[in-house]
Amino acid sequence: MKKKEDKENIQREEIVIDNDRLEAEDMGKIKELESKIGELMTGWQRTQADFQNYRRQSEEDRKKLGDNAKADVMIDILPVLDNFQLAAKHVPADLEGNNWVQGIKQIEKQLEYILSNLGLIKIETVGTKFDPYFHEAIEHVASDKPEEEIVEEVAAGYKFDGTVIRPAKVKVSSGK
Repeated sequence: MKKKEDKENIQREEIVIDNDRLEAEDMGKIKELESKIGELMTGWQRTQADFQNYRRQSEEDRKKLGDNAKADVMIDILPVLDNFQLAAKHVPADLEGNNWVQGIKQIEKQLEYILSNLGLIKIETVGTKFDPYFHEAIEHVASDKPEEEIVEEVAAGYKFDGTVIRPAKVKVSSGK
């Protein structure tokens, strides 16, 4: 019986030794797999961040493209608005109350309203200090006004989205 017990003890010891060896191998594999999971997780997070950045950049590019298209259309339409304004300034006094003239003036106002709603902003001129970023001086005139003050607007200037798309053409005081 002793031999049988010894044999069973030897087998148990071998099983324990094998289990220890397997546990050590398993622990190594577990650590390797955990390391691989960490690498994959880091790669996935980086990909997610890259995709979010791409989506944000694409949205910004789309907005810029739309704004550039709006600005281009506005630049093309501004001469039409100028002509309406010029025509309104030169209406003979006897036709001022004419329905047709009033209709043309309403079309001018409607065009101004539409452009304004799209973000077009008229640059202030008369009574302000000359700023070469916003104004184009076409003449310096003697005036009671302080030097470098705008005394007359020859052609309106406009900005869109914070950018000057056409500077105002102005006459500037050269002082007394």
